[in-house]
Parts: sequence; C-alpha cells; structure tokens
Amino acid sequence: MEILKKSRIILIPAYEPDYRLISYVKELHGHGLDDIVIVNDGSGAAFETIFHTLEEMGCVILVHQLNRGKGMALKTGYRYIHEAYPDYDCIITADSDGQHAAEDVFLMANKAVNHPDGLILGERDFKTSGIPAKSLMGNRLTSAIFALFFGRYLPDTQTGLRAFGPRLTGLMWEILGERFEYETRVLIFCIRSKIPLIEVPIQTIYENENKGTHFHPIKDSFKIISVIASDFMKFISTSILCAAVDMGLAWVMFDLLRGIFTGADFIRIMTATVTARFVSIGVNYSLNKNLVFGNEHTGENSLYRYLALCAINMILSAISVYLLHTLLHMNEKIAKVICDVILFLFNYQLQSRWVFAIRGLKHEP
Repeated sequence: MEILKKSRIILIPAYEPDYRLISYVKELHGHGLDDIVIVNDGSGAAFETIFHTLEEMGCVILVHQLNRGKGMALKTGYRYIHEAYPDYDCIITADSDGQHAAEDVFLMANKAVNHPDGLILGERDFKTSGIPAKSLMGNRLTSAIFALFFGRYLPDTQTGLRAFGPRLTGLMWEILGERFEYETRVLIFCIRSKIPLIEVPIQTIYENENKGTHFHPIKDSFKIISVIASDFMKFISTSILCAAVDMGLAWVMFDLLRGIFTGADFIRIMTATVTARFVSIGVNYSLNKNLVFGNEHTGENSLYRYLALCAINMILSAISVYLLHTLLHMNEKIAKVICDVILFLFNYQLQSRWVFAIRGLKHEP
C-alpha cells in the first residue's frame, strides 16, 4: 500500500463510548494512523477513565462539557485540526461504536489524497445479511427521498466514515446543523456546490445489533428526512404564495384598467396578465433566492438563469400539453395539470442545482 508522507488526521466524535473505542484506536495505530483527535461530547464523569486512557495512548482529547450533538463535535474537531495541524493531507471522520474497520479508514485516507477537491463517502453494503431491520429501513428511505429531491442516489446517506482534504475544511464548519442531521446537510451542500461525492465500498459492521450507537433509526431518520424535504416544502409555499399574487393582482387590475382601456378588452386583459406575471416572477425569484435556497454564493447571473428557466418552462408546458392532446387525445386541462406538476418537480432540482447553485466558494489553498 502507498505510504503517505503528511499527516492523516482521524476525527472521532464520541458520546458515552465503551472500551471498544480503546481497542479501535489500537487497530488504527496498527495501520500507521497515529494522529487521532477525539471529541468527548459531554459524556460525563463516568467515562473519564476511557478518555484518560485514550489520551495516554497519544490521542488528542477535546471536551464539550455538555452534549452538543455529533455535528457540533465534528465542527469542534475541524477547527482544532485547522489550527493545530498546519500541514495535513486529509481528515477522516469515523464513529466511536466500532462500525468502521481500521483498514477501511486507511483506504479512505489514500482515496482522499488522490481526490483533494471531493468528499469521500464510505459506502456500506446493505444487501448483506445481519443488518438490523430499523437501520436498513432508515437508510433505504432516506436514500430514496434524497434521490427524489436532489437527483443523486446515495445508497448510504448516513455513513459516518468520510474523508476530505484541507481545501474543504473551512467549508465544513460553516454548514448548518448540530446533530446527526448535519451530515445530511453536508451532502446537500456538496450537491448544490458541485463538490464531487466519491463513494468507496467499505465493510458493513453491526456489532450486537448496533446497540452501542446513539443514532435512533426512526426518530433521527425522520429528522434527516425533514432536513432533506425542508427546502422543497418552502419551495411549495413560495410557489403557492406567488400564484396567489399573480392571480390576485391580475383580478385587481382587470377592474382598475377598465376606465383606461374602454372597449379594448384584449389589451386590458393582456396588460393585467403580463404585469401580474412579472410582479409574481420577481417576488418568486427573491423568495427562492433568499428563503428557499438562501445563500450569498449564487453568482451574479442567477436572475438571468431564473428568467431563462421561466421561458423554458412556458415553452415545454405548451408543447407537452399540445402533444398529449393531439397524440393521446387527452383533455388539455388534465394534460396541463400533469405537465405542470412534472415540470414543478424538475424546477425544484434545476433551481437548486443550477439557478441558485452555490458558486464562487473560496477553498483553502
């Protein structure tokens, strides 16, 4: 195997670990992985002996006095590594419950060095036997929903074995999230900012039905799904609001313009319709940019991309309705509903990954 010259930092968030963590650190040492940072995330006095032993073994122990969640533990570790290790190849995050084999951690380190701009994901094989039913169900469900909203199927969205180079470290601690949902937000961030997600098959290890984990498959999976779907729900809300603005303003202007365009109903209706549509488009653009996909890194041309998408939508809607009506003899009103619902779902992905995609981020050198 290739021996890397710079430091490979192993970061392990730990909340109330058992003595398996000590054995795990010994295995990591056996693979030449000696730079290990462990975050004691408010485990309490009963676990001081374990952390003291780990410190004597050469691990750096960072302490949260109270439990702040896995996301915050990871961010604490990222900041420490950024300041304490001026020259390192990569950071590899691993769980403290024995799910990640030491040889897989070594594999992830080598992969991260060869892909310094990407996020490496350790992908477990859930087709193997012995997977706890709740863990299997939670992973399958979150993977399917993630693919639906973000157009990328990841078989293991909840993997804690991840690796990345120093160019991404500063970005990682800026991502929102405090607990298990943080790792899902990282995946969404990478999709939207076009950071490559590179999957590496790893061993699937569940010891004692995975009773040592603090991840609750049903409750925490629901939280993760809420994170995945939250932007889409906001997208629906802003769309409904802007449709109401469009219709309401048009109705008002139908009456207000009667005195101006007396006897010219077509011009009156067209003026009211176009004005209302332009206003609703402006409101929708502003809300989607700042509320739904809100960030300051959408680039200077997001408005032009948004207007182009609006034009494409109108053309595709008209063509699709026409084809369904003429070729399949479908009622044009029903065809309109079907086509616009499908376009609405594609719109969400296009606005997330193209119109309001994260651009111009400054990676660390």
